[in-house]
Amino acid sequence: MSSHPARLPDSIRALRLPQFGTPAAQGEPPGPSSSADPFTPQKLAAWRGLLEVHASVIQQLDVQMKALHGRTLSQSQVLILLHDAPGQRMRMTQLADAMPLSRSACTRLVDRLETLGYVNTRAATEDRRGLYAQLTDTGRHLITPAQATYREGVRAAFLNRLRATDVVALGDIWARVRAGAFPSPDPTGRTEPHRLPIPAPA
Repeated sequence: MSSHPARLPDSIRALRLPQFGTPAAQGEPPGPSSSADPFTPQKLAAWRGLLEVHASVIQQLDVQMKALHGRTLSQSQVLILLHDAPGQRMRMTQLADAMPLSRSACTRLVDRLETLGYVNTRAATEDRRGLYAQLTDTGRHLITPAQATYREGVRAAFLNRLRATDVVALGDIWARVRAGAFPSPDPTGRTEPHRLPIPAPA
């Protein structure tokens, strides 16, 4: 596991604590605010902390996956998602929604995995309008070591640094945030992207 800190995107590193001097910054309960109001130091710490921790953990996992298995974290995540899916296959639209990638990027990723022989893509027999990605026998043999590395990496970079109460609290926080940020698919079939795969229990 690399000990070097992740290089954050410029949009994250450019964040600076604003000058406050408002009652909220003095520790008083925040009142109603508009989108133009500056963040309090506590709110900025919560938001920037999320971005920095996510960037650092993802970078560490990616470095470890490449070093031990010769595949990127995203490639390994696709294989793990397919392994855990019913019939070890997923519609390309479902796979894109489960990955922190755009649908076009997910398609390119699956194309690369298909070239390597780890995945096959087939037309959906139900309607012929969609595509399925399915794990091959070759890809299936990669899962056990990839899952072991992934779980150990998540523990070392994140979970082992939390108290048991932190884990419970964060699980509740993410559930509440997701409920607002990632609504259920609407009648048109659109779904929200950018959902990270969750490691299966060890």
